[in-house]
Amino acid sequence: MKIPKNIIQTGKYTSGGEFYTKDQQVSYKGYYYILNNSYYAGKEYSNKAPELIKIEQANTMLFNPSLAIFSVISGITSQMLKSPKVISIQPNIESNSVPERYFSSQINIKPTLIKEISKNTYDSLQENPLYQTTFIGPTQSIDQANNQLPGLKIWLLG
Repeated sequence: MKIPKNIIQTGKYTSGGEFYTKDQQVSYKGYYYILNNSYYAGKEYSNKAPELIKIEQANTMLFNPSLAIFSVISGITSQMLKSPKVISIQPNIESNSVPERYFSSQINIKPTLIKEISKNTYDSLQENPLYQTTFIGPTQSIDQANNQLPGLKIWLLG
């Protein structure tokens, strides 16, 4: 079925902090389009485009009384639904060392969000089955880390 072009709003752009991807639940940065009051990644319509969730919509869900009860039971807070911030760490230029960066995601909370964490927190989560963790640095690439924590690469670009 061909979608009429006049019902698709294309060419929109977000610099991040406005959407997260529905499937991978990571912050989204880039072009998007609107179709039937829904948001999708990409500059032009594609039936394979990932759906995007507007962060304000996700935050307002906690003001719905029935969902507020769910949030208390599940542990989801409005803070967890906010877009993650990427912390930029500059390498030590004098020693040419690349810093290690550590990340985690709690697997029993939806939407699953990736967080940048400290080395101490990373170490403490290694035996916890409720967390996926990974790192990037001199001994592990972003692609390798993304295999351990799906969505990390997109999150870092967001």
